[in-house]
Amino acid sequence: MTAKGCFSYKNATVNGFNITNQLQVRVEAIDNNVAKIYTTDENGNPLPMPVNVSLRTGDDVNVPVYNNEFLIVWIESYVLAVGGVDILWLHNQKQQAFSASNGITAFSL
Repeated sequence: MTAKGCFSYKNATVNGFNITNQLQVRVEAIDNNVAKIYTTDENGNPLPMPVNVSLRTGDDVNVPVYNNEFLIVWIESYVLAVGGVDILWLHNQKQQAFSASNGITAFSL
């Protein structure tokens, strides 16, 4: 696991991760307390949330998909899995510090 940067609920920076050549995961603030995690293709076009992508809290509570997004709040930590394999960890700090599996590349917009 390697650190991949931080996410802040206080600015408009969109953080993203290349999961495959055709699938990106992006994290974007909605307001100072809520953000969304959603998927796009390599060109940034929104995709429906794949059925093999899941999110759970640090307490192992599954987060449901809502309108093809996961909604997250700053008071929790989260783990994103693809195909049952944990690939992305968001550590609570009133910002999220990303860690990702080897081979996952990160970007900011």
